[in-house]
Amino acid sequence: MEKLTLSTAYFPPISWFALAQKFGTAQIDAWETYVKQSYRNRFRMATSTGIIELSVPVKKPNGNKSKSNEIQIDYSQKWQQQHWRSIQTAYQSAPFFLYYQDDIEELISTKYDSLLQMNTKIMEGMIDLLNIKLELSLTDDFLPIENDPNDFRFLIHPKKSSLLKQEAYFQVFDEKLGFIPDLSILDLLFNMGPESSLYLNNMTEEPSINIMNTLQ
Repeated sequence: MEKLTLSTAYFPPISWFALAQKFGTAQIDAWETYVKQSYRNRFRMATSTGIIELSVPVKKPNGNKSKSNEIQIDYSQKWQQQHWRSIQTAYQSAPFFLYYQDDIEELISTKYDSLLQMNTKIMEGMIDLLNIKLELSLTDDFLPIENDPNDFRFLIHPKKSSLLKQEAYFQVFDEKLGFIPDLSILDLLFNMGPESSLYLNNMTEEPSINIMNTLQ
């Protein structure tokens, strides 16, 4: 069975989950050199004033040579409260916010030993809430960077365009901002609820593929 390779991520973008659901199994590189300003410690969401990024403050014990599995969370800053308040403000009027809010608040408010542990618990929690079949595993070592069409560690990034085309769905601020693709999976969950898994599946069906030599 082909296995997808992804980076760890904090409430990953919709494309991350669409690709992972397509394969049904994904390995998370725990030994890569940590990449800053990526989805590894942040996610994007829409607010009344536009797109914002919420990031988790981290500590890198070995500086820029730190591995993803070494990254610690800086709890001296009250980022958990800030993130939850921002999510509440942005999504309180979303169709399914009340249904999922307690689960999401618990995922955010829990104190974790490391960034990798937190992200893994969040990804597993989202799999349950989305009701999708997806097995995640952590790598035992760093995976060499090769021309592997199933390696998306560095292709899903806030500064890069989404790899998959997305049909518009209802978003809280779409009348003001228009449809914004590839926000955090939270955006899809709060707005689409139980239909989220079907939406993710449709993203990887032809002709929605926007990438070459993948998902064949």
